[in-house]
Amino acid sequence: MIGGIAHNLKTPIMSIAGASEGILDLIKEYETSIGDAEVTIEDHHEIAGEMKEWIDKIKTHLSYMSDVITAIKGQAVAFGDQTSTDFSINELLKMVNILMKHELKNAIINLNIQSKISQSTSIKGNINSLVQVVNNIISNAIQAYQSQGKSNENIDLTVYKDNQKLILKIQDYAGGLPEKVQKSLFKEMITTKGKNGSGLGLFMSYSNIKAHFNGSLKYKTKQGQGTIFYIEIPLIKDR
Repeated sequence: MIGGIAHNLKTPIMSIAGASEGILDLIKEYETSIGDAEVTIEDHHEIAGEMKEWIDKIKTHLSYMSDVITAIKGQAVAFGDQTSTDFSINELLKMVNILMKHELKNAIINLNIQSKISQSTSIKGNINSLVQVVNNIISNAIQAYQSQGKSNENIDLTVYKDNQKLILKIQDYAGGLPEKVQKSLFKEMITTKGKNGSGLGLFMSYSNIKAHFNGSLKYKTKQGQGTIFYIEIPLIKDR
């Protein structure tokens, strides 16, 4: 989870650093223009306008970072604690949405979230572990699209109930998993991301769902179409 947060904060921090350099360049440009008779009022307004654009970008990144911190601060005290607690679907989806927003925006991929049961429905387990699993599957789908050079594509996250189980269905349309990968998907550390993959993602996701939620992780895939992952978790009594 810490790695995921660090990953989400690294890009906006680098963007803010780049924006700061842009503002410094504009300050130097403005200083050299002082006393220059050829510099018009319009030129001054143009420099000020460019500074404002950089400031607006910084504000956007700071707002995103604030959202990330807000999403995880309630879990900070028990961050290393794997004790099961009760949390709502609303809390889960809010954390997923905030933590994935930047990666989705950069990849120009749409995450469509639909809950077919009350968002106050309670889940028993470790919310950090579940968020990590959901985000890992979404990240895999994003990278599957990117490997094909695709953008403006969709990932559908649907939450519903089947008997006494909560189902989180995560579906992409990126072409499906190779047969070689399918044979060992949850059995060993295998990756479809080449040198960019650790091989830990789905192996650890499967282990986390079983260990922390007494649940299961399943999938369906079809070549040329896409892949669906199903996270199944026993429900506790609705509130």
